[in-house]
Formats: sequence, C-alpha cells, structure tokens
Amino acid sequence: MNRTRALGFVLFLAFVALAGCTSAFGPSPANQDALTQNESYDWDTDVNASINITGGSYEAVYRVDNRSEFVVQRRDSLQRDRPLAISALKFQYPNGSVVTAASPKLNATNEQERTVIDLPARDGRVAFKSSTQGKQFVTETFVPGSYEVTIPKGMRVDYEPLARVDPGDYETERTASGHVRIHWENVESDSVAVRYYLQRDLYIFAGGLAVLVVVALVGVLYYLRQIRGLEAERRKASPDGNRRDDP
Repeated sequence: MNRTRALGFVLFLAFVALAGCTSAFGPSPANQDALTQNESYDWDTDVNASINITGGSYEAVYRVDNRSEFVVQRRDSLQRDRPLAISALKFQYPNGSVVTAASPKLNATNEQERTVIDLPARDGRVAFKSSTQGKQFVTETFVPGSYEVTIPKGMRVDYEPLARVDPGDYETERTASGHVRIHWENVESDSVAVRYYLQRDLYIFAGGLAVLVVVALVGVLYYLRQIRGLEAERRKASPDGNRRDDP
C-alpha cells in the first residue's frame, strides 16, 4: 500500500510538471532582478498598444484605463495560456512621471496561466520588455483598440508567403530611422501576428522559385520527348505503320 501511495504521489508530481504549472503551491513573484532592469521606452504615442521589435526581444507600451491590474500571457506549442516572462517593468502616470518595479506599488506575479501586473494607478501606461524568436512576432491583444508594431530595421512585410500580417486591415509606413511600422486603427481579434523578412530573403526566394520553374520545364520537355519517341516506335512496329492512305 505504501508503494502504491508513493507511486501515486510521483505520478501527481509528473503531471504537475508536464502541465507546465508555474508553481504547485499557487502564484509566485516574477523575477525581481529582471523586472527592475533599466530600459528606455517611447511613451510619446497615441495608440493603445505600441510594440517595438529589436531582434530577439521587443518593448511594449500599453495604455491602461480604469484598471488596477494588467494581465498578460503567451501561448505555448499546445496553444495553452502560460505566464509571460517580462523584464524592465515601468509605469507612467497621466502627469508623465514614471516609476519602476523597484516601487512597491508596481510588481508582477506569475500564476499558472498568466502574469498579473499590479498597477500603482488605475490610469496611465504600463511598459515591459519580453523575448521573441526568429523573424516573427505574436502577441495576444491585451487591450482593445489601436495597435502599432515596429519591426527591425531592414525588414519588410510586402510579399507573401515570406511575410504575414494578421489581422489584415492594416497600414504601413517608413519611420525616419528606416524602420517599417505597421498600424491597426482598431484590432478586434484575439491576437496580432507579424512575420517579416530581409530584402535578400526575397531575392533568395525568387531565385529558388526561378530554379524550380526551369527544372519543371526541363522535366516536362523531357517527358514529352519520351512520349513522342514511344509513339514513333509504336507506329513503326505497327503492321500499317508504313502504309499511307490513298487520297
């Protein structure tokens, strides 16, 4: 019986680990060293969500209205909500003053399926930094309304299938620094996704596509010649192959 109980307890711990729980005993504070990292944010924006991708990470600034906490999360490979690892947490009051996570009024807690940021005021802007991978960016829409995503310098979103921007009702502009900025006036979907590419990726893709077209044409011509050769041989082998009909 003791062995059975021990096995059951081990299986329970394994289930908790596989489920990806942040803590088997409830919420846990986010990494304070990461939260208090220094970062400069562009607070001068009119949109509800402003996101600046800088390679392997991004900086996000969200407008908050009449709320005491701000909830963020990410989707894992199984499309389950999980806490979002954030750093350099800051909050800007409506009067323009900014506090960091070193203030006891601004902190974050990781729960099983989300990260909860406790805000020092009900109105203002909250900003944080998080990571992204490859030439793509995906985030859930934590606030409604207008969004802007600025992709790394030199990247483009003009041509599919190399690029993907979702939702589709967007506009793009080139900033003074040469970055492409994507703007949505009103996002109603559950997420925003951007896949981008370098200009050289387009040339590589076009070159590869041209090679495939040439190979396909050569293959078609080869098989046509083979078919015609077989037809000619069949006519020669036929008893009537050399007979011509009288006019």
